[in-house]
Amino acid sequence: MRLFPDREKLKSFMKKGLPVVFTVVWAPMIWMLLASLFGPLANRLFTVWQIPAIIIAVATLAVTVSLALWLSQLSLKKFGDNG
Repeated sequence: MRLFPDREKLKSFMKKGLPVVFTVVWAPMIWMLLASLFGPLANRLFTVWQIPAIIIAVATLAVTVSLALWLSQLSLKKFGDNG
């Protein structure tokens, strides 16, 4: 039993679905990585916790979206434009 019975469904998933799955799954991990790297420094710079949290959230969003766009471009190279 195969997950994708034909190659066209696999191509469609790789173009549209995989970047969304990637974004949802990896966003918390990227958040934790950025929080552990930049959180202590940001907490020393700002007296309230909301500002570092917003900065890390925006950075997480930017990194995750850029990686999802890169994954989309990679899938287009691998599976072509008309699949």
